[in-house]
Amino acid sequence: MDRQTMMYLAFFLAVAVILLVQYILFKRRQYRTMCRKVREQWGKIPDREYSLEEFEKISHYFKNKKGKDGVLDDITWNDMGMDDIFLLMNTAGSAVGEEYLYWALRTPQSDPEVLKARSALADYFVGHQKEREEFAISFARMGRKKRIALADYIGRLSDMPVPAVWPHIAAMLLLAASIVFFAFRPSMGVGILIGVIVLNLVTYYKYKGDVGQYFQCMSQVADLVEYGFRLSRTASDGETLEPYKKRLRECCDVLKPVRDQAWILVEGSGIGASLIQAVLDYFCMITHLDLLIFRRISRIVKDKGEVLDRLMETMGMLELGLCIGSFREYLGAYCRPVFRKTEKPSISCRNIYHPLIDDPVKNSIEEDRSVLVTGSNASGKSTFLKTIGVNAILAQTIYTAAADSFETAFFRIYSSMALTDSLETRESYYMVEIRSLKRILDALDGEGPVLCFVDEVLRGTNTVERIAASSKILESMKDRNVLVFAATHDIELTRLLEGIYANYHFEEQVEDNDVTFSYKLEKGRAETRNAIRLLSIMGYDSTVVEEARQMAERFVRTGEWSLS
Repeated sequence: MDRQTMMYLAFFLAVAVILLVQYILFKRRQYRTMCRKVREQWGKIPDREYSLEEFEKISHYFKNKKGKDGVLDDITWNDMGMDDIFLLMNTAGSAVGEEYLYWALRTPQSDPEVLKARSALADYFVGHQKEREEFAISFARMGRKKRIALADYIGRLSDMPVPAVWPHIAAMLLLAASIVFFAFRPSMGVGILIGVIVLNLVTYYKYKGDVGQYFQCMSQVADLVEYGFRLSRTASDGETLEPYKKRLRECCDVLKPVRDQAWILVEGSGIGASLIQAVLDYFCMITHLDLLIFRRISRIVKDKGEVLDRLMETMGMLELGLCIGSFREYLGAYCRPVFRKTEKPSISCRNIYHPLIDDPVKNSIEEDRSVLVTGSNASGKSTFLKTIGVNAILAQTIYTAAADSFETAFFRIYSSMALTDSLETRESYYMVEIRSLKRILDALDGEGPVLCFVDEVLRGTNTVERIAASSKILESMKDRNVLVFAATHDIELTRLLEGIYANYHFEEQVEDNDVTFSYKLEKGRAETRNAIRLLSIMGYDSTVVEEARQMAERFVRTGEWSLS
């Protein structure tokens, strides 16, 4: 080898070493950044922003997995603002974790052992920083999916065809035979070899058109298995994580051939692909090797679908424990709920608050009767209903309540609060409202107690019919297996339903042309009426305000309306 050649080799070797060192340094910086982010994110509000498309796909695991009963329907989820609660809790670094968290929040449990197991995981991660960060970093390396939900990738596998093997074996045999013939008779063999290559290319695209869409699905399965192995090998102190790690190992051992062979299922060379990937892609085109391997591992996935489901669920449970632990650290003041079976459904909470409100006013209540809450606008009625509802959901999903104490039953939870008219179905607000209430009444015939929240019953119709109908609807729930929290402006309801519903209210103070709210729940019905006085504070004509006040007082005395 001459001097010039050695210099060229030395130059290319130096470039390769420099690139390798830069790659290693980049990966180390990336790892340190990830470690720092995991450490800083613990117990904090996640700072990730979602596009509408990204956020919508997170729900697909829930939609694919949900049963008919025991889930929060869309109305209740939206009424309670649970999208915001999910975002507050979502410190998950992986698609598995965030999709499982969403499913968990929409699927209240009635088995205390399931909830205690989730709580035990959260407690472990709170008390073991080293293990917590190692698991969180592994999930962060798995990453999230931008365009398609992981659940959609995995869900496609149930429809995946298992292709015939003979065309691909024939393609490889023909190619091998043409190469041998070319070696002995190059002048004639070159034509045969080119013909076989063209034939293999044509048949390759024909057969890949049937299964190519599933290649990426297999890559996702391979990633799950790889990270499942990594999580199962993570060192941990104590026995809390051992059952989960054992389950991961068992699932990954079954699916290991997928992990080992799916690397060849490349998606095409493209402009930005690496040279090695491009070469591998063309090699597969003429040999059908990736189609053969796809057939082999597709049979494994089809036959072991329940193992794949168990693997995803186990990984999701582990990251759910991380999310719960971080959320509890963020709350600071929280409790583990106590579930009790009583003859009548009841609820008892002390210093309960809404986790989304900064510097919240805490309230307490203990009732085994349904509740009517009265008070003026902005006094806190709707927020109180949401506070009870959100915490009831959190209690039955993550075994956590934002309160000093929270005792309740296992409820099926429904609401009818933040409704609007529907342009799509051309239904008025009133029609949407009575449909929403009807679904709650129908649910009372099911098994287990119902906890429901109704804000301004039948607000979409006139006063006379509203009071008549709403009083009878609320009365019809008497002696049924339900605990109702209803907010209303109609003081008449508090008298009509007295003895059936417990009365509570919120007050406001109007002083020096200013309105202040205490947001403290008080027993009894609201006795103050400040709506007309607020008109004066807002600058309405004094004559209009005074005459309105006189009309209201005359109606209270006589029960009749008159403009004069």
